[in-house]
Amino acid sequence: MQNNPFGYNQNLPEAIRDIFMWLCQDVAALQQKWSFYLELFSDEETTELLSNLALASFQIIEESLRDDMTMAICRLSDPVRSGGQDNLSFKTLFQRLDEHHRPSELLEEFLEACEPVRIIRNKQVSHNDLDTTIKPQDNPLPGIGRAHIERIIKLAERILNKVYERFVDSQLSFRLIHIGGADALLFWLRMGKEYDMKKTNLELDDLA
Repeated sequence: MQNNPFGYNQNLPEAIRDIFMWLCQDVAALQQKWSFYLELFSDEETTELLSNLALASFQIIEESLRDDMTMAICRLSDPVRSGGQDNLSFKTLFQRLDEHHRPSELLEEFLEACEPVRIIRNKQVSHNDLDTTIKPQDNPLPGIGRAHIERIIKLAERILNKVYERFVDSQLSFRLIHIGGADALLFWLRMGKEYDMKKTNLELDDLA
């Protein structure tokens, strides 16, 4: 059996088949990064662990994830063309769909939800102070809460599934399984911390 890439289906019209596939993979990647971000930076006990072990490194990871998710959301909501080039975006997908296959109300809702993120992207204001402790992120992007980001991702998934089910009579799950995610990273960090504490205690006992 042929193992097609995520989002690819021969039943989709040829005019949208490839762009639909790449949009699915972009949304799945955004979902994965968002889940990874929440697992690392939305819990006080976890962020205290990261701050104590490698503050500067995890501050850079946190900022890089935020910037990357900002750009990913903005790419999905880009116009059909910009800078003289075609964009891989929902508007481009809709341009290639017949009018009765377009979930236009969902697209308008999605674009409206993305607008505050586009403003942040344009102003480039997402920066952290590396000298401060990592703190749980109630506002992953400046002025934009967790619920707003989750709404954007859910709308993106709903748009793609609305298109998909009209041609394939099925739906896609964007929660892909990945081995070695944030839970594995946190496990080994805790193991390393525990080992270091035991080693320190043994050295102190030897000195006593």
